[in-house]
Amino acid sequence: MSIAPVEAHTVVRWCVIVAYAAAVAWIAVRAGSPTDLRWWIQAIPFFLWIVAPVAVPLLVPFRHWLLTGGVALMAAYGVYIYERDMFGPGARSTSALIFVWLPIYQWIGTAVLIVIASALSRRKLQ
Repeated sequence: MSIAPVEAHTVVRWCVIVAYAAAVAWIAVRAGSPTDLRWWIQAIPFFLWIVAPVAVPLLVPFRHWLLTGGVALMAAYGVYIYERDMFGPGARSTSALIFVWLPIYQWIGTAVLIVIASALSRRKLQ
């Protein structure tokens, strides 16, 4: 039984989203205080902010393997940065600010990937 390239692409995209969301959730729970209800209420918007730069480009109808691969690499590097800043040797009291700043840079990277993938798709069609 073989899988069509479009179906494989969809599976890969969902795997990237789920893996990134699970890894980021694990880091947030490990770094936070999940026994407090207030923590969960405050953590949910941050979780959406953190996951959005990876999930949004993979959920849009525009499909390109460069976009999927680039976002997957960006997600892997993001998990590495989150883990290193929160639990690495240089962890400080301000390390949690990485949850605010890194998604901004990921949105910039996402925009660049979308522009490049779009240009390549248009070039391919001509």
